[in-house]
Amino acid sequence: MQAFVTRLSIYMSVIAGIVLVFMAGITFLDVVLRYFKRPIVGTYEIVSFLGVVVVAMALPRASLMGSHVFVDIVVDRIPEAWRKIFRVFTRLLVFLLFAIAIFYFIGQARALMATKTVTMTLKVPFYPVVFALAASCVVQCLVSICEIMGVIRRKP
Repeated sequence: MQAFVTRLSIYMSVIAGIVLVFMAGITFLDVVLRYFKRPIVGTYEIVSFLGVVVVAMALPRASLMGSHVFVDIVVDRIPEAWRKIFRVFTRLLVFLLFAIAIFYFIGQARALMATKTVTMTLKVPFYPVVFALAASCVVQCLVSICEIMGVIRRKP
Protein backbone atom coordinates (compact mmCIF):
# COMPACT_ATOMS: atom_id res chain seq x y z
CA MET A 1 0.00 0.00 0.00
CA GLN A 2 2.89 2.36 0.80
CA ALA A 3 4.27 2.02 -2.73
CA PHE A 4 0.85 2.64 -4.29
CA VAL A 5 0.19 5.73 -2.16
CA THR A 6 3.67 7.08 -2.82
CA ARG A 7 3.31 6.59 -6.58
CA LEU A 8 -0.16 8.15 -6.58
CA SER A 9 1.02 11.17 -4.62
CA ILE A 10 3.96 11.61 -6.99
CA TYR A 11 1.62 11.60 -10.00
CA MET A 12 -0.61 14.10 -8.25
CA SER A 13 2.32 16.39 -7.50
CA VAL A 14 3.41 16.21 -11.14
CA ILE A 15 -0.11 17.27 -12.15
CA ALA A 16 0.10 20.09 -9.60
CA GLY A 17 3.39 21.23 -11.13
CA ILE A 18 2.00 21.21 -14.65
CA VAL A 19 -1.09 23.13 -13.54
CA LEU A 20 1.11 25.65 -11.70
CA VAL A 21 3.16 26.28 -14.84
CA PHE A 22 -0.08 26.73 -16.81
CA MET A 23 -1.32 29.19 -14.16
CA ALA A 24 1.86 31.22 -14.42
CA GLY A 25 1.65 31.16 -18.22
CA ILE A 26 -1.95 32.31 -18.40
CA THR A 27 -1.29 35.04 -15.84
CA PHE A 28 1.75 36.25 -17.78
CA LEU A 29 -0.17 36.16 -21.03
CA ASP A 30 -3.05 38.09 -19.48
CA VAL A 31 -0.68 40.80 -18.21
CA VAL A 32 0.97 41.12 -21.61
CA LEU A 33 -2.35 41.20 -23.46
CA ARG A 34 -3.68 43.84 -21.06
CA TYR A 35 -0.91 46.08 -22.30
CA PHE A 36 -2.47 45.76 -25.79
CA LYS A 37 -5.98 46.25 -24.33
CA ARG A 38 -6.91 42.58 -25.01
CA PRO A 39 -7.02 40.81 -21.63
CA ILE A 40 -7.99 37.17 -21.42
CA VAL A 41 -11.61 36.95 -20.32
CA GLY A 42 -12.08 34.85 -17.19
CA THR A 43 -8.44 34.75 -16.14
CA TYR A 44 -9.35 35.34 -12.52
CA GLU A 45 -11.78 32.40 -12.56
CA ILE A 46 -9.32 30.09 -14.31
CA VAL A 47 -6.44 30.95 -11.98
CA SER A 48 -8.68 30.59 -8.91
CA PHE A 49 -9.83 27.11 -9.93
CA LEU A 50 -6.34 26.04 -10.88
CA GLY A 51 -4.97 27.32 -7.57
CA VAL A 52 -7.35 25.02 -5.73
CA VAL A 53 -6.24 22.12 -7.92
CA VAL A 54 -2.55 22.86 -7.26
CA VAL A 55 -2.99 22.88 -3.50
CA ALA A 56 -5.21 19.80 -3.49
CA MET A 57 -2.87 17.79 -5.72
CA ALA A 58 0.32 18.79 -3.89
CA LEU A 59 -0.90 18.15 -0.34
CA PRO A 60 -0.51 14.33 -0.15
CA ARG A 61 3.06 14.40 -1.46
CA ALA A 62 3.97 17.22 0.92
CA SER A 63 2.64 15.13 3.81
CA LEU A 64 4.59 12.06 2.70
CA MET A 65 7.79 14.07 2.41
CA GLY A 66 7.24 15.84 5.73
CA SER A 67 7.37 19.22 3.98
CA HIS A 68 4.68 20.73 6.14
CA VAL A 69 5.36 22.84 9.19
CA PHE A 70 6.31 20.67 12.14
CA VAL A 71 6.99 22.09 15.58
CA ASP A 72 9.07 19.50 17.37
CA ILE A 73 10.39 21.54 20.30
CA VAL A 74 8.02 19.76 22.70
CA VAL A 75 7.99 16.37 20.98
CA ASP A 76 11.78 16.06 21.10
CA ARG A 77 11.75 16.43 24.89
CA ILE A 78 9.37 13.59 25.69
CA PRO A 79 10.37 9.90 25.92
CA GLU A 80 10.38 7.87 22.69
CA ALA A 81 7.38 5.74 23.70
CA TRP A 82 5.28 8.87 24.27
CA ARG A 83 6.57 10.35 21.02
CA LYS A 84 5.29 7.32 19.16
CA ILE A 85 1.86 7.65 20.80
CA PHE A 86 1.80 11.37 20.02
CA ARG A 87 2.67 10.78 16.35
CA VAL A 88 -0.01 8.10 15.96
CA PHE A 89 -2.57 10.32 17.71
CA THR A 90 -1.83 13.36 15.52
CA ARG A 91 -1.99 11.29 12.35
CA LEU A 92 -5.32 9.84 13.48
CA LEU A 93 -6.59 13.39 13.94
CA VAL A 94 -5.39 14.28 10.45
CA PHE A 95 -7.13 11.19 9.09
CA LEU A 96 -10.39 12.14 10.83
CA LEU A 97 -10.18 15.74 9.64
CA PHE A 98 -9.74 14.72 6.01
CA ALA A 99 -12.36 11.97 6.27
CA ILE A 100 -14.86 14.59 7.42
CA ALA A 101 -13.72 16.87 4.60
CA ILE A 102 -14.38 14.10 2.06
CA PHE A 103 -18.03 13.86 3.07
CA TYR A 104 -18.37 17.63 3.20
CA PHE A 105 -16.85 18.14 -0.26
CA ILE A 106 -18.92 15.36 -1.82
CA GLY A 107 -22.07 16.91 -0.35
CA GLN A 108 -21.08 20.35 -1.59
CA ALA A 109 -20.24 19.03 -5.06
CA ARG A 110 -23.56 17.23 -5.30
CA ALA A 111 -25.39 20.40 -4.24
CA LEU A 112 -23.47 22.45 -6.79
CA MET A 113 -24.32 19.86 -9.45
CA ALA A 114 -28.00 19.88 -8.53
CA THR A 115 -28.21 23.67 -8.64
CA LYS A 116 -26.04 23.86 -11.77
CA THR A 117 -23.85 26.53 -10.16
CA VAL A 118 -21.34 28.03 -12.59
CA THR A 119 -18.83 30.88 -12.64
CA MET A 120 -20.07 34.29 -13.70
CA THR A 121 -17.83 34.99 -16.68
CA LEU A 122 -16.96 31.67 -18.28
CA LYS A 123 -19.96 29.66 -17.02
CA VAL A 124 -17.65 26.86 -15.81
CA PRO A 125 -19.31 24.51 -13.29
CA PHE A 126 -17.88 24.47 -9.77
CA TYR A 127 -18.53 20.83 -8.93
CA PRO A 128 -15.54 19.23 -10.74
CA VAL A 129 -13.12 21.28 -8.65
CA VAL A 130 -14.93 20.30 -5.45
CA PHE A 131 -14.84 16.62 -6.48
CA ALA A 132 -11.09 17.02 -7.09
CA LEU A 133 -10.77 18.33 -3.53
CA ALA A 134 -12.64 15.28 -2.24
CA ALA A 135 -10.37 12.96 -4.24
CA SER A 136 -7.31 14.69 -2.83
CA CYS A 137 -8.69 14.20 0.68
CA VAL A 138 -9.08 10.48 -0.02
CA VAL A 139 -5.42 10.25 -0.98
CA GLN A 140 -4.48 12.29 2.09
CA CYS A 141 -6.38 9.78 4.26
CA LEU A 142 -4.39 6.97 2.63
CA VAL A 143 -1.19 8.89 3.36
CA SER A 144 -2.23 9.22 7.00
CA ILE A 145 -2.87 5.47 7.23
CA CYS A 146 0.56 4.77 5.75
CA GLU A 147 2.18 7.18 8.20
CA ILE A 148 0.41 5.53 11.14
CA MET A 149 1.56 2.10 9.99
CA GLY A 150 5.11 3.44 9.59
CA VAL A 151 5.15 4.84 13.10
CA ILE A 152 3.75 1.61 14.58
CA ARG A 153 6.30 -0.58 12.73
CA ARG A 154 9.27 1.53 13.82
CA LYS A 155 11.15 0.18 16.81
CA PRO A 156 11.83 2.69 19.62
